[in-house]
Amino acid sequence: MSRNTSRIDFSCSGETINRILQRNAKNICPTDTRYSCRFNQNEDQFLLLDTPIDVPALPVHHNIDDPNPPEGYIEKIAAVCEYLMKNCPSLAADTRWFFDAAAIHTPSFYRIVNIDNHSYLYLLMVDLTCRPLECTITTEGTNNRTHAYQTNRVYFECDYFPLLSTDDNQQSVSLLQTIPATWKGEAGQGYMIHGIWMDSDINKFFSKLILPTGKRNHPYYPITCKQHCVTMNAFGQSDPELLHRIRKYIEPALNPILQDLQTAPFSERLPLFAELKSTIPDELGSRWENLVVTSYLNEREQKEYTVVF
Repeated sequence: MSRNTSRIDFSCSGETINRILQRNAKNICPTDTRYSCRFNQNEDQFLLLDTPIDVPALPVHHNIDDPNPPEGYIEKIAAVCEYLMKNCPSLAADTRWFFDAAAIHTPSFYRIVNIDNHSYLYLLMVDLTCRPLECTITTEGTNNRTHAYQTNRVYFECDYFPLLSTDDNQQSVSLLQTIPATWKGEAGQGYMIHGIWMDSDINKFFSKLILPTGKRNHPYYPITCKQHCVTMNAFGQSDPELLHRIRKYIEPALNPILQDLQTAPFSERLPLFAELKSTIPDELGSRWENLVVTSYLNEREQKEYTVVF
């Protein structure tokens, strides 16, 4: 799925996988559960689970113009889904799988939720890329197949997106993209030129607006900018009701927020931030009142973070 597309096509799916994802879905995600996840030093989100997952070898190459999955692919993703529903069911429960030809190593899952006549997309992407230092390779890969490996880490992204529209059969959706281009410019010289975006500052601005004052949260940002939408990290959230309420405060102020961040990095001392923060009801941040972020060094002496709320 392209980062900048507003339309997502769900038409290529598989009922074998979807039946697995529908099992006992109503008995999952109690609202009083404490949630814990982790981030590595690159700020990638993952779960550390007691039971390791066996990730099968997947094709290295796939023609992105071919909307159909490679032969045997569905059966391999079904095995991954069996693991998810047994070991971390709150991630994928009641979702449907869809095939994204541009990201065959990142199986994607979705469900559509309605809040006050507004539609929201829950989008889960599970990263099956082999990280050799964090896993045990069970079958060496080739030029055409990835490694098969075993690991107790599940890397993932899961977010709620506001929707502009859905088609009649919910075979595709269009995202409500209220945030224009976040490009700031370039820095460096010659071969060292690199682009500068304001996305990280936007994530800080949005999240700090909602979190209780003084709450330490890096690298966890509950309210973010993704694909030009105001989005919410869906981990630990049973529905998008909070995002629906939060958008009413953020979206009317998007133009001045982007103007401020175009000229200065985010700071809680920004006058606009202080002004908007004073309008946010404390109850919107109560979900993260018990948020605790703890840093530690893993066995390779790389910094990682545990996030509990």
